[in-house]
Amino acid sequence: MTPESRSARDAILAAVRAARPPAVARPEPLWPARHREPGWSRLDAFTAAATAAGATVTPATRNDVVRLVAGATDGATSILSFAAGVSSTTSSHGDAHILNELDVLVCESSLGVAENGAVWIATSDTVLRGALFLAARVVIIVHETEIVDDLHQAYERIDVRSHSFGAFISGPSKTADIEQSLVIGAHGPKALTLVVVRANDAANP
Repeated sequence: MTPESRSARDAILAAVRAARPPAVARPEPLWPARHREPGWSRLDAFTAAATAAGATVTPATRNDVVRLVAGATDGATSILSFAAGVSSTTSSHGDAHILNELDVLVCESSLGVAENGAVWIATSDTVLRGALFLAARVVIIVHETEIVDDLHQAYERIDVRSHSFGAFISGPSKTADIEQSLVIGAHGPKALTLVVVRANDAANP
């Protein structure tokens, strides 16, 4: 690097630093635990937010998960599962072309957020990553014990370096860009089902 280019770079960086706005305190969560409605549990809040976003929330015991997932995938001819105990009717073998005709994706989430009804999916599998957006329907299994109050708590638990891809998913694909008319499934899945394994399940201490 020549002295001229170095001085130009330093001048640009100095200008950026000078234009940087002052630091502000982190805002309080929009939905802190202390503001939870009387009689509402974290699962109640998660269910209400997820339903408002267009998802279907189905509580389950551990023993009922497979049966309830089967109900959510009823009528599908092409099912790709990344969830333990749930069988696939198609095999990816790393070939993303199978996603062209994929009816249902079944997978598991490690984290749910009561504030907005979103679930976190992190993966390094390119087929799972594509299926989250290309499947007609998505079924995600999440444990009630993995639901936190808000995104502040969620980000404290997320390790963004653990996988090459991660996303919060809340409801089916929605857009209202054209004439402000809401369209479901234009950019992704037409339906999202969240199967929540209850914490008070006697078989799931």
